[in-house]
Amino acid sequence: MTRIHLQGRRGALLLLLPVLTALAAAPAFAAGPASDDGVLRLHLMWYNDLHGHIAPEPARFMNPEFPPPLGGGASAAAYIKEVRAKAAAAGEEVLLVDVGDFFQGTPIGTKTQGDAVIDFYNLLRPDFLVPGNHDFDLGRENLERLVAKAEFPFVCANIVEQATGEIVDWCRPTMMLEYQGVKIGVVGIITPSTGTMSFPENIEGLDFLPMPETIVKYRDILRGEGADLIFLAIHEGLPYDPQEGWRRIVGAEETETTQEQTGTYGSDHSYGGMNLMELVHEVPGLDFAVGGHTHRGYHHPWIDPVNHTMVFESFGNGSSLGHAILLIDKATGTLLGYEPAVATGTLLTLFEDVIWPDAETAAVIRPHQERTEAAMKRVIGQTATALGRGGPGSNLVGNLVTDAMRTHFGADFAFQNLGGLRADMPAGDITAQDVFAVLPFGNELVEVRMDGRMLRRVIERKVAGRSGGICVSGVRMSYDPDRPDYDRVVLLEVGGEPWAPERIYKVIVTNFLMEGNSGLEFLTTVPAGDITPTRVTTAEVLEAYIAKHTPVRVRVDDRWVETPGAPQAAYLAVPYLSESPQ
Repeated sequence: MTRIHLQGRRGALLLLLPVLTALAAAPAFAAGPASDDGVLRLHLMWYNDLHGHIAPEPARFMNPEFPPPLGGGASAAAYIKEVRAKAAAAGEEVLLVDVGDFFQGTPIGTKTQGDAVIDFYNLLRPDFLVPGNHDFDLGRENLERLVAKAEFPFVCANIVEQATGEIVDWCRPTMMLEYQGVKIGVVGIITPSTGTMSFPENIEGLDFLPMPETIVKYRDILRGEGADLIFLAIHEGLPYDPQEGWRRIVGAEETETTQEQTGTYGSDHSYGGMNLMELVHEVPGLDFAVGGHTHRGYHHPWIDPVNHTMVFESFGNGSSLGHAILLIDKATGTLLGYEPAVATGTLLTLFEDVIWPDAETAAVIRPHQERTEAAMKRVIGQTATALGRGGPGSNLVGNLVTDAMRTHFGADFAFQNLGGLRADMPAGDITAQDVFAVLPFGNELVEVRMDGRMLRRVIERKVAGRSGGICVSGVRMSYDPDRPDYDRVVLLEVGGEPWAPERIYKVIVTNFLMEGNSGLEFLTTVPAGDITPTRVTTAEVLEAYIAKHTPVRVRVDDRWVETPGAPQAAYLAVPYLSESPQ
C-alpha cells in the first residue's frame, strides 16, 4: 500500500490507498479479529440525493446511446449485505446513512409518495436518515407520515416549530453511536434554504435554523456527553470545483469581504447560505461529514487544510453508493484517516453486471415499480436527436421547455431556471417517463404582466456575478461579461423587436420562481393584480407541445449569447432599476 501522511488536528492523519488493481466492487477487509492492531475500521456507507432512484435503470449519463444498466437499490443492498457480513467476520463495524432528498424525483419515488423508498430502507436498515429540502415537496404531513412508517430514526437539529421554537417531534437533533468503545456523536442538519426553496404550504409552521450556530451548540453538547468524534450528517453540499471553492474561501479571508451567493441549484452555494466546504472551515471540531444537495461527487474526500474535517459526497440519483473505511485509534478515539473502499476511491457505481441485485430487495421494489411504470410508458412523440442540457444558449432541453411554455399561452417571453431541468432526453420515442425525468417537481405555470424594466432585471440578474443563467424563449440576447453587473446586456430583443422599458410583456414562468427562488427574490414584489395562476404544470404544457410538434426539432440559436467586447445597443443605455439590485 501507498501511505500518505497528512498533519491532523490530533496528530498525523494517515491516508491508506489500496492497490489500484483491486476489483472495483471488492473492498479490503482485515484478516480477522485476531489481527487487532488497536485500530477500529468503521465502514461508512452513504446515500445522498437518492431522489427515488431505487429501480434498475440505464446509466444514460455515461452513454446516451448505449447506456450500461444500473442495478438500483437491489444492487446496493447486495453490496451492503456483503460488506456487513465480511465486516462482522473481520471484527469491523458498519455505519449506513442517508443525508436527504431520498424519495422525490422518479415515478417510483414520487407516485408512491415515498412509500416505495421507505419500504426499501426498512429492508436495508440504515442507522439514520437526515431529511432534505425536496423531502417536503409533497408537504410536511407526507414527510411526517413517512417518518412514522420508517423503522429507523430521522436526525435533524435545525427544523423547529415556529410556534414554539422547539425541534419537531419527528426528528431527533443528535445521536450517540458507540463502536468498540469509541463514541461518535452525530449532528443532523438540513440546508436552511429549504425555507425559501420549498412552497410555503409545504413547510407551513416550520423554521430552519442557521447552520453554524446550531452545529456548534450540539457539537459541544455531544462532546460534553463523551463523544470522541463528531460526525456532521448534512443536506448541504460541496462546491462543484474544489480548487475554486477553496480559492474563494482564501480570497474572502484575505479581503475580509463577503462574496455574493448565486443561489443556482448545483452552484457553489445554496441560496441564502454557505456551502459545506465553507461550513466545515468556519466550524472547527468536526471530524468527518457526509453532505449532499449539490450532487457533486468527490471520489476522495475533501479535507479542510485548517480544521482537517474529512468531507464526503456522492453524485446522487442512485448511480453510486458511498463507501469509505474510517480508521480510528480505539485507545484515544482519534480519527487517523481512511481507506477508499474500491480502486476508484469512495464512490461505487452500481453496475448491475458487477453487483448482481439482491433478490429479496428486488422483490420489495418490483411491485412499486410495475405499478408506477405502466402509466409512464405512454409514448408522447419523438425526437430525432438526443436533447442534452448545458449552458443557457446550448441547453436543448431548456429551449424545448421554454418554447413550450411560451407558445402554449401565446406569451412574449418565458423563462426557466437551469436547476429545474433534471434530465436529458434520449433520441427516439419520448415517453411520459422522459418528461417526468426532466420536470419531476410538479411546478405550475404563472402568467405575469411584466414591464420591460422587470424583464431586463431578470436577465441581468442571471448574467451578473457568477450566476449560471436561465433558459429563455421569445428573446434574442447577448451580453458582455466584462461589463459591470446589471449592465451587461448589450443586445435584447423581445419578439423580434428592441426591448422597451415601458412596454408591458406577457410572461410565463413557474410558481417556484415567482416565489423568489433561484436568486430572483425581487419577483415577489410584482403586484398580485399582475399575476394569473394557470393551474397548468410545466410537464403538462411540455407533453402537449411534443405531441403537436412531433418529431420535435430543437437547435442552438441566438437566444442567449456571450459577446465580450461588443458595444451596447443605444436603447439599452437607459436607467431601468428604481432600487438597488441587491
